Amino acid sequence: MQDSYRLIDSDAHVIEPADMFEKYLEPKFRSPLPVAWSEYSGEPLAFRFKLIIPGTGGAEYSMPFGRDPLNEERRARFGGLTFDLGEPLALPGHEQAYLDFARKGFAPETYSQAMERTGIDYMVVYPTIGLLSTAVPDLAADTAAAYRRAYNNWLHDFCSEAGGRVFGAASVDLRDAEEAAREARRCVHQFGFKAVHINPVPVGNHRLYDSFYEPLWNTLEELDVPLAIHTGTGTAADDMLYHYLPGLRTAQTTVAFTIGNMLACTALIMGGVLERHPKLRVVHLESGAGWVPFWLDRLAASVQGGFRGLEIPGLRLSPVEYFQRQCYISADQDDPGIKQVIDVLGDDNIVTATDFAHPEGRRYVSAVKELLELPVSAESKRKIMWDNALKLYPIRPELS
Repeated sequence: MQDSYRLIDSDAHVIEPADMFEKYLEPKFRSPLPVAWSEYSGEPLAFRFKLIIPGTGGAEYSMPFGRDPLNEERRARFGGLTFDLGEPLALPGHEQAYLDFARKGFAPETYSQAMERTGIDYMVVYPTIGLLSTAVPDLAADTAAAYRRAYNNWLHDFCSEAGGRVFGAASVDLRDAEEAAREARRCVHQFGFKAVHINPVPVGNHRLYDSFYEPLWNTLEELDVPLAIHTGTGTAADDMLYHYLPGLRTAQTTVAFTIGNMLACTALIMGGVLERHPKLRVVHLESGAGWVPFWLDRLAASVQGGFRGLEIPGLRLSPVEYFQRQCYISADQDDPGIKQVIDVLGDDNIVTATDFAHPEGRRYVSAVKELLELPVSAESKRKIMWDNALKLYPIRPELS
């Protein structure tokens, strides 16, 4: 709490350790054992990650190189499949405490320490490598689900050591909707997780609006936890990016995070998911806020007789009304899109996040200050920092 304002960080991250699968993956799925880790190492400190997922027929899916045709030279330069993002952490704006947290691998105790020194009251945490492994193609559904169970079990132990104000978001795989629903229920009931995360990248023949996923949406309504959309890059959906932006790794990431959320938003609204499930809450994470007014306008124009005059059977509300009723957008503290969202939708659908534990998260220390400097009303600030997140996530401050 700071200056009578309270803050919920709606999208922080954890750094999965190299031995997570070795310790938490069920024995049946350990041969071959996947390689998945992210870390801060070196001097100057830099963020690195590695992912090798065994595929069918002895194949391997590796990241972060994905399938960009210009990455062969990078493989040789960086040696094998370990990739250095190239941005050393020790840049202007990286205060010493964040460097210390990083050197500790963002261990559980660093989260409570960070919150104490900045005025952040609660954090909801999402995966790092898990953003990618949920989108690996040609992975058997039972294996993919086992990877998510291992992560969720590890995350429960992590949150248990983090001081009581760090809440997990269950991560589920989309290859088996019934299993995803079971895992969501397990994580909410047994672990007290506050959201269910998906990477919306298609990994099979089904799409978010297909009846195949009805068991998952029904379960989320029953559990009263939100669906959290957090995509990544380097996945099976990135052929377009590799074609348009070969070799531009940072640009690929920027585009993928935003377009991934735009596509998911389109599927959930135009595909009738929100119409069929009026109690389902959805939050779009780490994609900026500015796309929301623009994209909802484009969707509305198509439905209301714009260029094509589309009529979508079964949709009784406009795209804007569905978003206002059920969706939230997460915004950085200085996101210029915040004002645009308020002008179009009002101030009830915005939450804020620091991206803590990722390189961009170094600004966590100034989050409250920057939010208080927003050119919006005091009431809007309070909603963005606190009230809206309490509507989104089933966090009960009086019980924490």
